[in-house]
Amino acid sequence: MFEIGNTLREARLRKGLGILECEDQTKIRAKYLRALEDEEFDALPSGTYVRGFLRTYAEFLGLDAQLVIDEHDSRFGGPDGETGADRPGRKSGARKRRRHGVRSEVQLLWLAIGGVMGVALLVWMGAGGSETQPLPEPAAVQADGEIVASNADGDVQPAAAEPGVAGEGPRQVSILLRGTGAGSWVQVRGGDENGREVYRGTLSDGQERRFGVQRGLWIRIGNTGGLDLEVDGEQQTVTGGVADVLITPDGLQQLAEYE
Repeated sequence: MFEIGNTLREARLRKGLGILECEDQTKIRAKYLRALEDEEFDALPSGTYVRGFLRTYAEFLGLDAQLVIDEHDSRFGGPDGETGADRPGRKSGARKRRRHGVRSEVQLLWLAIGGVMGVALLVWMGAGGSETQPLPEPAAVQADGEIVASNADGDVQPAAAEPGVAGEGPRQVSILLRGTGAGSWVQVRGGDENGREVYRGTLSDGQERRFGVQRGLWIRIGNTGGLDLEVDGEQQTVTGGVADVLITPDGLQQLAEYE
């Protein structure tokens, strides 16, 4: 067991960084960074924010983010609300670290086997002449009843609808997220806050993500002042320092806001 807050603070001081410098680089508000270093996790809006901010801050400071999150979950509970002691079969952080090297070697072995099989498959298909079938497209992500696929640029779009009568089904909504100024940390889920996560990351000034949905998209914004949000080309207003919104064909609904 180690102290999460002191580990973060000491890593920051070793790099000679102040809180405001870290805020500028991570796009996480300074008061939340201080709360992480003081282990005042109740000061953050929710458990999802705690784990997301811990990961971003730890990676920025050059720490093993997964070890930090595992330590947090073992002491305070993970996404399912259980502590490490409550989860049957959960390994301690020390055992995970000891087994990390073994798992990495096994993963590399499977990757190598997969690469050999992939080459053999391509050779076999090339020998089939004109009857060779095309490789399947990358699997789409199922997001609460709506098929959502990521294109080569990382944007998320609904898969093409099946043929049917014109006008059937909900219309598609186009959503643009653009970082501005200090930027913002963003989490996006299909359907609602319990839907499958389709994007998580920090959008710096000028960086964009586009989404197309037919039923709904839930978005958590870490810094509303650092993000422009457009729905079907129209600028939307979101209030509060941190906010949750839901976007459907009926428009944008702000669910919550936090200072």
